[in-house]
Amino acid sequence: MYVKKLVVYFLLILFLGGVLLVAGDSALAYSGKLCHGLFIADVSVGGMLVAEAEQKVAAALRDKQSKPVAALRFEDKTWPVDWDSVSGCPDATHLVRQAYGIGRAGNLMARMLEQFVTIHGGAVVPLELAVDREKLRRLVINAAASVDREAVDASIEERPAGVIIKADITGRKTDVENTMILLEQAVVSGRETTVSLVAKAVPAAIRAQDLKGIDSRLASFTTTYDASDASRSRNIQVAASSLTGVLVRAGETFSFNDRIGLRTPERGYQMAPTLSSSGVVMDWGGGVCQVSSTVYNAALLAGFSVVERSPHYQPPSYVPLGQDATVADGQIDLKFKNVRKQAVYIQSIALAGTLEVRLYGKREQGEPTIHIESTEKTVQLPHTIMLQDPKLPLGQEIVESEGRNGFVVTVQRILMQGQKEIGREKISTDEFDGTDRIVRVGTLTADGKIVK
Repeated sequence: MYVKKLVVYFLLILFLGGVLLVAGDSALAYSGKLCHGLFIADVSVGGMLVAEAEQKVAAALRDKQSKPVAALRFEDKTWPVDWDSVSGCPDATHLVRQAYGIGRAGNLMARMLEQFVTIHGGAVVPLELAVDREKLRRLVINAAASVDREAVDASIEERPAGVIIKADITGRKTDVENTMILLEQAVVSGRETTVSLVAKAVPAAIRAQDLKGIDSRLASFTTTYDASDASRSRNIQVAASSLTGVLVRAGETFSFNDRIGLRTPERGYQMAPTLSSSGVVMDWGGGVCQVSSTVYNAALLAGFSVVERSPHYQPPSYVPLGQDATVADGQIDLKFKNVRKQAVYIQSIALAGTLEVRLYGKREQGEPTIHIESTEKTVQLPHTIMLQDPKLPLGQEIVESEGRNGFVVTVQRILMQGQKEIGREKISTDEFDGTDRIVRVGTLTADGKIVK
């Protein structure tokens, strides 16, 4: 009996609810008003007559168009999105007509459900704004120009009191596409929304923790160059700037060509004299071999293991015999391996005719000092070649080339503990061909005849 009463009450409630919904539908149909709970963008128009709603929406649109349609923000910076970024203008009459149709379309059940949802949950008619994507993109890119920043690697600074580590700075890069998506959604909503610019963190390649433990200068090597030779000086400075701030981790092999890159005009290199198998020729990046030779010597003094190294065809004058390292784009490289227990940091400075490469790391207790020794052995004396010259007076001699001995040079790395030698390692043996001594001898007599 009790259950039957509950069923009857439940059915009665459903009946009365249905009657109310039907009555509400009829009332809405004949009232000429918009359904309660309706918004056009952020303007409440629920329960209003059409004319009243149009006036309110038109006034709201005028107010909106006097202000930015949206805004982009990052920290304390804000960039307004003006209405000229919107394609087309919203129309109050059209928008109210759309709102008026809510709860009035479809069969009775569909109308009743839409009215119920709108009254109790609200419904929004968007302004149907469309954006000019190119203008929006320009705005985001302009904002990015003041937001983006390059990451700054941690570095080493040597002071009288010792070596200090300068902290890295995390960079920042605007995510243009995702920022545009959010900004476009804000513009389309017509709600004067402020959107946060999406920026991604760009970590530094060298973090302060990577330099942890570095406490001293392990080695350095200096060479000099002619600062008045503008092109060659420029090439040395460009290569040196690419070489500075390099971290060679424990067990890692360093490649000079990989680090420096191609020697092209786009990368700042110029034509300058360089040594080749044909002698001195002009080439892009002439002078870069001085940088590779300088870092090679610093690496030897720091105890690095040589993986790949090639001598010049003829020894250059800026390093001791046998201690040069030639390089060429995509052909000849200089490689050395860090066999130390911790990372080594490279600094390279080229200024006013002096190139210095410094290597910093952790000096182990009792670590030996290193010296480099070159031993030269002559293996070929130059021949003298006499060339007749009909332009010189008879018997006059001019030495065109003094010639050069052929020789072999061996380089060794010597380990010292105080004044005592504790180890010796052969690094390289280079052989250089000699050149003949050339003398021009005059064959022109006083009366103009040529003696053969």
